[in-house]
Amino acid sequence: MDFKENISLAELTTFKIGGPAKLFIEVQNQEELIDCLNTAIKNNYPYFILGGGSKVLFSDRGFDGLVIKLANENIELDENSIKAGAGIKMFKLIEFALAYNLTGLEWAAGIPGTLGGCVRGNAGAFGKFMEDCISSVETIQVSGDEINKKIYSNSECKFDNRESIFKHNNDIIWQAELKLEIGDANKAREKIKEHLDQRKTRQPLDYPSAGSVFKNILLKDHPNLPDKFSDIPILEGKIPAGWFIEQCGLKGKTIAKAQISEKHANFIINLGNARAQDVIELIKIAKDSVFEKFSVKLEEEIQLIGF
Repeated sequence: MDFKENISLAELTTFKIGGPAKLFIEVQNQEELIDCLNTAIKNNYPYFILGGGSKVLFSDRGFDGLVIKLANENIELDENSIKAGAGIKMFKLIEFALAYNLTGLEWAAGIPGTLGGCVRGNAGAFGKFMEDCISSVETIQVSGDEINKKIYSNSECKFDNRESIFKHNNDIIWQAELKLEIGDANKAREKIKEHLDQRKTRQPLDYPSAGSVFKNILLKDHPNLPDKFSDIPILEGKIPAGWFIEQCGLKGKTIAKAQISEKHANFIINLGNARAQDVIELIKIAKDSVFEKFSVKLEEEIQLIGF
């Protein structure tokens, strides 16, 4: 296997933060992935599966093991269904769909991640989610020194608020099948432009970040909050995590070169050479402040690796 040593993880993530990976490799097919996993198991290496590098924060020490980047971008069309590799970037998947007048992914325009990462975290925007279009997910299962394949139906994925079963097992998402709708590609592109314009207006896209840091809060978990705070925003049964952080006066809170964005309080941005530890401190401040003021526990949407 062509393993590379001491590769900067900052260069492989949208946050542009993190130390080196002891070992790194890119895989494009299942045989390569299985060989890598067998090597890791045989040598007792910890391993981490990397997609597009969004929604992840590596420590300043890096990762003392093997980072495997999925680069499988295969894509197949069957009427209004698309089967695609977990490593394909969402913008490529959307473009492919629109080339065949397939709609239903317009909401995902602007998401910097890969299909695998979006499935794992049940990514969503503008009231739509990955669970709305997933038919099945094929994974590679690792159990001890055994490696097997498994296919999950939509219901077996146990999708929830930025959640899926894949956040709680050792399965590696390899590819997914999506069922889309035949529609008007031109109208879909107009909708995409609207979404992208809204993202530019609301989000601090000029700086590196991992996207939204915390999951939005489910109203059903805190049904009395609207009685206590009449101006609380509620959208489709959720309260934006950024609202809580903003109400604590934390917009613009800065530690060294890491900052809670002045534009969107659920984003922590890298102002230039930020350290992971500074981001962690901001996360702690936000969680502690929100719990003290609202008795609400914020839960990270991003993965924290190596802390």
